[in-house]
Amino acid sequence: MRTPRTLIACLLLLGALALTACGSSDKKSSSTSATSSKPATLAVTAAESGKTSKLTAPASVSGGIVTVTLQNSGKAPHEAQLVRLDPGHTAADVMKIVNSPKIPTWAHLDGGVGATAPGQSGTSTVSLTAGNYVIVDNAGGGGPGASGPPPAVKELKVSGGAGGSLPSTDTTVTAASPSKDKYKWDIKGTLKAGDNRLTFVSKGDPEAVHFIGAVRLKGNPSDAEIQKALKQNGKPPPFLDFSTFTSTSILDAGKSEVASLSLRKPGEYLLFCPLTDKDGGKSHDQEGLVTRVNVK
Repeated sequence: MRTPRTLIACLLLLGALALTACGSSDKKSSSTSATSSKPATLAVTAAESGKTSKLTAPASVSGGIVTVTLQNSGKAPHEAQLVRLDPGHTAADVMKIVNSPKIPTWAHLDGGVGATAPGQSGTSTVSLTAGNYVIVDNAGGGGPGASGPPPAVKELKVSGGAGGSLPSTDTTVTAASPSKDKYKWDIKGTLKAGDNRLTFVSKGDPEAVHFIGAVRLKGNPSDAEIQKALKQNGKPPPFLDFSTFTSTSILDAGKSEVASLSLRKPGEYLLFCPLTDKDGGKSHDQEGLVTRVNVK
């Protein structure tokens, strides 16, 4: 469930390689305040078994506000993307489309933990409704030239659970939708070098899906050069410091999560979303979800 464009695929792959080399990851943070009721916890462990990924997680969890933890016990980056399935669809269906250029409407992206380095842990807080889910690990890319093991999928049942609100954070990043097929980043608070615990809000038509992608810029490329690079097929241009590439998990429109975004170095970063709506169309960075942010 990644964008198929070659440039972004390269960034995802190289970002995963950088995670392995640098050992940085989304680490647990105490910067958020507690909710009125203690959220349920979904503890996921990821590793490799031979040449394949292996996810270990409970078979079920109570719904409502859920804290997701991912412990990477392997030697490659791993992730825990939560996908709620419409009735009649199974984990086998997800495996067929996990690297497809198009996300089907029966798969609902409810957040989770993004790519996490070997030996490290990541955490997020999400709101889950009752239903049949899968946890997807595709941090290695799974396609030709991928650095990590093939994707893994683990079934999960979410039932009942109390309601509640996500914990508050000092920073909120919203993929806003001022009009149809038009988007913009709305950033409240600051982004700093290091681990940023933030609230990510995804908006748009029902078919929209978003994640926050971030990569540090080198030199002083023009906006036109950046747009050209995002459209092209080929290797990332030299003004993108691909060793710093990071991203959150993916959210359907109307969903929010509390997640970490690790910006390793100070400097100017490009925030963008390269995904398309589930019904196709232009990528969201071509419809406004691209901006520069100074990180100190």
